[in-house]
Amino acid sequence: MKKLRKVDRQKRKQKRKDAQNQLAERVALMTKHPKECCVCQQVFERNHETVKTWMVTIISEKKTVRLTCPQCWAKIGEIIECQE
Repeated sequence: MKKLRKVDRQKRKQKRKDAQNQLAERVALMTKHPKECCVCQQVFERNHETVKTWMVTIISEKKTVRLTCPQCWAKIGEIIECQE
């Protein structure tokens, strides 16, 4: 039984480590976010309201960060709904 527990513990430890590495990568990408909307180029002014309403999209494979204002995000949502 001890060997099975040890294997389980190692798997859990590796999963935790992988999750922490992914989080660290994403946090590093967040610090490099753009300063304007990727669609309409509206300037992002950092305050309580904009931080809550603007959307950040992280594409891990390409290591890119996109910032989208609420108006453009709504338009994107409408387009996606129409396509489905």
